[in-house]
Amino acid sequence: MRALLLSLPLTVLVLTSCANLSEQPTATRLDIPQYAGKWHEIARLPNRFERNIVAATATYAALPDGNLSVRNDGLKANGKRTSIQGKVTQPSSEQPGRLKVRFNTFPANLFAGDYWILGLTEDHAQALIGTPTKNYLWLLSKDPTDRKEDFPLFLKTAKELGYDTSQLYWNPKRLTGS
Repeated sequence: MRALLLSLPLTVLVLTSCANLSEQPTATRLDIPQYAGKWHEIARLPNRFERNIVAATATYAALPDGNLSVRNDGLKANGKRTSIQGKVTQPSSEQPGRLKVRFNTFPANLFAGDYWILGLTEDHAQALIGTPTKNYLWLLSKDPTDRKEDFPLFLKTAKELGYDTSQLYWNPKRLTGS
């Protein structure tokens, strides 16, 4: 009985936290073939798997099953290129902007990560990507020449959702080759 009483506050905390995490609105319309293509990372919140990356792209291709393949390419400050491939799935058609991504290499293949489309232009040319934890955020564009000034609405949205936009890293370069 004592163990049950001790675990009750923890259970309430976890359930409350989960409820708060799911409150971020995501894209209500997503056209997978239109979303496919090469996206340039304009900015991101710092994260461990993109340490020392000064330019990054994500290239998506529509799959026959309605999902997407993804290939992320990065350029490190020392000139070395990095790459990882994976698959993006849409767990629920009722929430088209709440995607999951799983990369092919170990240990990234052990878990599917959240990839929530928080903002998407109608022409699917710019996107604001986040996660329910608010620890990850990306500003993406299909146009490698886009800059900070091209994202005022997405920056406002991210700030209103509780992301720390003052910590955004603005990529100084763009990968334009394959």
